Amino acid sequence: MATTSHKVSGTAYWAKVFDHNKDNNVDFHGEGGAYTIQVVLDKENLDTFSASGSRLKPKLGEDGISIQFKRKAIHPAVPDLGGAPQVVDADGNTWDSNVAIGNGSEVTVAFDVYDTKMGKGTRLTGIKVDNLVEFESEGGGAPKLPFSS
Repeated sequence: MATTSHKVSGTAYWAKVFDHNKDNNVDFHGEGGAYTIQVVLDKENLDTFSASGSRLKPKLGEDGISIQFKRKAIHPAVPDLGGAPQVVDADGNTWDSNVAIGNGSEVTVAFDVYDTKMGKGTRLTGIKVDNLVEFESEGGGAPKLPFSS
């Protein structure tokens, strides 16, 4: 199975790349959920992504053309291919998982493209946060507990 590694840069949205905030939709991602990030790409990075051979389809949204990268929390066949992606800061230092990556952050995403029976598969391998936009919750703070006063 041939695997190639690639990188693209863009604007991050909905970064769920840590154990405490991963996408736990088992029906969609399988056992353990998945780590996901949506990245809006400019033309140059979209061309780089397209040349990778990935079968992921770009989506047109109000912010531009994006790709949803993901990595399964538990890989069904090869355990080393599951788990959280590596996340680092602009200097290559390990990211503090307590600092959420907010929408609008500039990131570089590393991903692998590999052969499958259904075509070229794509797996998120790492994220470099080039310019952080601090995460802001929609409610402006911690959620209120349902039985608190």
